Amino acid sequence: MLRNKKFGFTLGELLVVLGIIGILTALAVTTVKPAEKKAVKYLYMNAYNSLSKAYYNAILKGYNPFTEEEFDGITPEHSDTSDSGAEILCRGLTYWINTDTNKKTAEQDYSESCSSTKLTSELADEFLDENVQFTATNGMKFYISKMLGDNYKFYLVFVDTNGTRKPNSAEYTFKHGKTADDYDESKIDEKEKKARDLIEPDIFAFAMLDTGRVCPIGIPEYDTNIMTARFGYFDDEGEPLYTKKSLAYYQAKGAAWGYYSTPGMSSLSYNSDEVFSMNDFIRSKIDSESKIVKDFPNLSALTPTLVSSDPPYNCSSEDLESCFVFLDEYRQ
Repeated sequence: MLRNKKFGFTLGELLVVLGIIGILTALAVTTVKPAEKKAVKYLYMNAYNSLSKAYYNAILKGYNPFTEEEFDGITPEHSDTSDSGAEILCRGLTYWINTDTNKKTAEQDYSESCSSTKLTSELADEFLDENVQFTATNGMKFYISKMLGDNYKFYLVFVDTNGTRKPNSAEYTFKHGKTADDYDESKIDEKEKKARDLIEPDIFAFAMLDTGRVCPIGIPEYDTNIMTARFGYFDDEGEPLYTKKSLAYYQAKGAAWGYYSTPGMSSLSYNSDEVFSMNDFIRSKIDSESKIVKDFPNLSALTPTLVSSDPPYNCSSEDLESCFVFLDEYRQ
């Protein structure tokens, strides 16, 4: 005669399962913040790399936003309200960056959303949907400014790296709608709370130069969570050498282009008498109230940075073409 048997878990088995769940939960909690920082860095470098390649190839194909002659049916016009160069730049970028609004015909392979009047302010505060020049198929939104500068001209391209997701900001913000004034910097616990509440931006600025180069401008230059770099130079045999220490991008380019003095010493001090690097020259041509300029660190007040145990620390001013900044992302 068969008897009914009841099956269940022993206390030991339940404890093992609960232990595993506890470990997985702990791992999830401790990895949330680094994952967010890594995502910001990855999206930024993706945008930077895509823009650099697209713009270089667009210039080669004739999509030069600085043109003074009619191109692709567009008559040159550069004003505060309408800039034909912005539309040419947009067409050139979307020739190489995939969008869902490209019209592919024998005469056209660029986004139909490109416009000469969707101009974004250099103050970086007009990121409205109606000002989006185009949206890439990966969701990134691209905004373009009017032509800036005087003798040396450039355009700013702002990229919202995560599309419609918040914070949709080009500056640091804080949780719960707080501002920096809500924290008492003299108290350690308030500083820690401020650091925990900090929300990294998702919109970044890039300067498009008439040489076909793209210069990163603003927060990624000094936030090592987003971008780090090393400067490099060539030895007498023509072999490339790199500094051993990763630096914030502005420090690496500063060391490379003579922004710092003290040859023969392992600590770089700010040299205020040296000429600006290209990034700083561009920033000097942007409105002083722009978030790109206003929030940038005061370099002369920064503590000198330890670079390496072996000189030289910067390239010869007579041979700057042999010196360059190498982004760490490209070394990985």
